[in-house]
Amino acid sequence: MISATKPFVKLHKYDHHLVDDIEALNSSGYAKDDITVLKWNPDKNHSNQRDNFYKYSRHFESAKGNIDSKANFFDNGGKELRTKLEHLGLTKDEASALVRELEETDKTCILTVRDLKDNIIEMNTQYLH
Repeated sequence: MISATKPFVKLHKYDHHLVDDIEALNSSGYAKDDITVLKWNPDKNHSNQRDNFYKYSRHFESAKGNIDSKANFFDNGGKELRTKLEHLGLTKDEASALVRELEETDKTCILTVRDLKDNIIEMNTQYLH
């Protein structure tokens, strides 16, 4: 089901800062169904880009806590991430631009929050509207 409103979107590394943001959202009343973490997995991208593999693998173990019990978790390649972002309410162009930005930075995942209110977490990326 495609969302009628655009989610808040924040690029993240898969680390304790991501866990901190998710826990802050949970503490503020956001349920697992309101929060989605989309982790880019270059192994599922069918490309053997060494830099991207290194970027992905070096952050993988630095997350603390059980993210999948606090947020919806999706781990896949670029095409699947774009499709998932579209289902969360982004346009095809927005989803493509976001995945491209993810691939070009040192970030490894995208945190999306449905109907984010107030400044519960630091907004270091964009709020797509």
